[in-house]
Amino acid sequence: MNACIFAIFLLILQCFYKLKIIDNMKKSIVLFFMAFMAIASNAQDPVLVDGLWFTVDPWDENAATVVANPNNEGYSGNVVIPNEVTINGVVRKVTKIGSRAFCGSKILSVVVGKNVTGIEDHAFSYSTVGSAIIGGDLEEGESSCWMGSYAFYACENLTDVVIGNNVYTLGDQTFQNCPNLKSVVLGKRMGSIYVSAFVDCKSLKDIYCLAESAPWQWGGRIFAEGQANDMTLHVPEAYAANYNRAPWSEFKEVQTMKSTEMEKCAKPEIKYDSGSVSFTCATEGVEYNSSVEYVENEFNNVSEYPAPSHFRVRVVAVKNGFLPSDVAEQEFTLPGYVDVKTGEYKEGDVNKDGNVNVADHVRLSSIILDQTK
Repeated sequence: MNACIFAIFLLILQCFYKLKIIDNMKKSIVLFFMAFMAIASNAQDPVLVDGLWFTVDPWDENAATVVANPNNEGYSGNVVIPNEVTINGVVRKVTKIGSRAFCGSKILSVVVGKNVTGIEDHAFSYSTVGSAIIGGDLEEGESSCWMGSYAFYACENLTDVVIGNNVYTLGDQTFQNCPNLKSVVLGKRMGSIYVSAFVDCKSLKDIYCLAESAPWQWGGRIFAEGQANDMTLHVPEAYAANYNRAPWSEFKEVQTMKSTEMEKCAKPEIKYDSGSVSFTCATEGVEYNSSVEYVENEFNNVSEYPAPSHFRVRVVAVKNGFLPSDVAEQEFTLPGYVDVKTGEYKEGDVNKDGNVNVADHVRLSSIILDQTK
């Protein structure tokens, strides 16, 4: 990575030389070179943490970016982008999802943490993601989030999207060509939506917009011609008069909500008992988006210590017409057993086959996803 950055710098330097302006800029170039190399020195190869690959932001050593799997294997399952991640012993905020990070991946759902301030172009395009929860409430002093062009382009399995109150911009063609997308919630800070954001979303029926002022469309139509005729716009009653400009004025059916807030699903509880993981929620009729990761700890790599295995479970409760719950998270310590024939301690043998390997992770994931009894 550093070699590539250095090569780019040399190309810039060569251009300066050919333009014969280098003599007049020697001092500036030296200073630029020093600053550039200081930034480049912070660039690192991707690091794997809890099933996701991250790089440290070269412009901010306290920030991290989710990037594509460098082994070209893609991601799978239910994905939760955490608010923070520990890299090289330093806790860093997860502030970006890199370009094409999940492009083409076989993922089921994604929950994006509220610390993410940028979702770059094609971040999830062509993936199998079925539902997306992006961002959350914006606290005082926190940065808001933008979504780049084609972020979820051509996600054929995508059905539901909830965009939190910290997101203010949707790039062009963000959700274009998502034929099964049915429902979208736009948060309070949504201000700008760029051309073709929802074109070719033929199943889209409901748009919930909580912004006090109707978001502006930029660069052209965000819906196809006549698309609004078949959709319902849901807006707070107190703000309905503000939605009198295109494309919002084109909706033939507008339903007002009494409150300026959508009801939020209660945070679920996670329970583990005798090899079974279960979720409960005070909000009735919810569905759960969950993920499980193996957690590295100080004992996992010490073979002579009878260490149990540790897993982290994250879950979000979702329901149509409701905002998603906060992420519930819990770590479990799975005890092992002593092989009566060999006397050997087996750690984390979830499926009790006498071996500790990836099959135990799969077994635990299956329990959580309720795929097996």
